Amino acid sequence: MKLTIAKLARPVLLGLLALTIFTVGSRAARADEVFFSGSTLGCFGVGCVPAASATLNGLTYTNSTFSGTTAGGFLGVGNMPGTPNVDNLGSFNLSAMPATYSGAFTVRVTFLDPQGIAGGGMMSFSATLTGQVITTDIGGVRIEFDQTPVLFTFNDTNCGATTIPGQQTTCGSGSFLFRVNDVSITAGRMAPLTGDIISAQQTQPGQVPEPATLLLFGSGLAGLGAGLRRRYRISKSVSNSR
Repeated sequence: MKLTIAKLARPVLLGLLALTIFTVGSRAARADEVFFSGSTLGCFGVGCVPAASATLNGLTYTNSTFSGTTAGGFLGVGNMPGTPNVDNLGSFNLSAMPATYSGAFTVRVTFLDPQGIAGGGMMSFSATLTGQVITTDIGGVRIEFDQTPVLFTFNDTNCGATTIPGQQTTCGSGSFLFRVNDVSITAGRMAPLTGDIISAQQTQPGQVPEPATLLLFGSGLAGLGAGLRRRYRISKSVSNSR
């Protein structure tokens, strides 16, 4: 009886190959999704310095922090106003004080994740103000931004680090588009400043297999070794009895 290692090992190796393909395929499906976090500041007027809050007549801006992971390369940053603001780009509160609004507004967006953004993770977006308030529910203000998405590229090598406690960041090279949306607000109301992350993608570096994968791989090798030893003893016993 002639037994070869290749013949004995074939079933186990095929199983390990299928496991590897499944594991790599699962990772590839998640590789393009990108984790984001950051904060905002704002101000009114040309050449102003963004701060945590700013007021023009009866219009007040309050800053925010945000975080989230894309789905299909998209992340909407648009939660409702709160105290403090979370997961939007800030909020506007327009009082019923009579006033005519014109001029400029600037929001500064700082991305903490992904890290390694080319040119830095900070960018300012300018808007024009138009509107008039007579009294509560009469009149309002429009804050109008350039809707052309801005391209960001990044090379995040800080794998495993995080700026959000309990949140594992992804890492690698990639890019995304970002834009700030227009806002219309009625007198006596609040409204969030929102934004869109579009076409986010990344290419991850090589990863160490997950513990479960290592356990399955080790179990397969152990089973292969035991099977080979058992077959070898049987083969040797048969040969000696002849």
